Amino acid sequence: MKELTKLAVDPFFMWYFGVMGDVLLIVGIVTTVMGTTIAGFTPVLWFLLAICSYLGMIWVVALRILTRLETKAEEQPQ
Repeated sequence: MKELTKLAVDPFFMWYFGVMGDVLLIVGIVTTVMGTTIAGFTPVLWFLLAICSYLGMIWVVALRILTRLETKAEEQPQ
C-alpha cells in the first residue's frame, strides 16, 4: 500500500489530471460552439469528463496533504 501511495502522490499526476481537464473542457467548448459530436460524445459528456479529471487532481492534492501529515505525526516523539 505504501508503494501505491508513494506513486499516487507524485506531482506528475496532479499536472496530468489538470492538463487533461483543460483539454477536455476546451474540446467540450469547441463541440458546443460547432454543434457537433466527436465519436458520439456530446458536449455535456466532455464537460463531465473534465469535471472528473479535475476531481482526480483534487484527490491527488488531498492525498499529498494526508501523507505529509502522516509523516509529520510519525516523526514527532510521543
